[in-house]
Amino acid sequence: MSLKANILMSKNATSYAITRNKKTKKQLLSNEFYLNLSENCEHFKTQRGYVTCPLHSEEENFPIAFSLLVYKDIEMVERLLRLIYRPQNYYCVHVDKKAEPGFLSAISAISQCFQNVFIAPERVDVQWGTFSVLEPEFVCMKELWRYKKWKYFINLTGQEFPLKTNWELVQILKAYRGANDIEGTVKR
Repeated sequence: MSLKANILMSKNATSYAITRNKKTKKQLLSNEFYLNLSENCEHFKTQRGYVTCPLHSEEENFPIAFSLLVYKDIEMVERLLRLIYRPQNYYCVHVDKKAEPGFLSAISAISQCFQNVFIAPERVDVQWGTFSVLEPEFVCMKELWRYKKWKYFINLTGQEFPLKTNWELVQILKAYRGANDIEGTVKR
């Protein structure tokens, strides 16, 4: 039996994975990479694997509006957008005022490749634990209101990835029949 097989069979798979990941250096994609790639939008969408037509008529007839609150890590934000992107949905990307200029340029260039993705016109300096966390949501809601077709609004940060596909989200949201699902806590 090989060394790898012995490690895996001896329940040291976690140790093996950790060691292997430490040895593997992944080079992160830079702001400049996205600026250059998005110069040709069709090439960008094809190379990055964006869904460019509705996958199901039910999804097509149930557009969703998303707000994305982002401030760093262009590769993660682009990956999130790519995973949730559908041509019938609408996307407002709020770039925190503290974000680096290169990040803003890259996300702006990406958004220009899509008719339904836009950068929020007002940038807020978000301070966690204050009202400023909600302000970008209001900015995006105001902008998204111009697109009357969407049925529900979903807010995400650049570090959140939905655990459901767009089709699954449509099924869940249809079951709500116009109701909301908002979690909150009250200090007593």
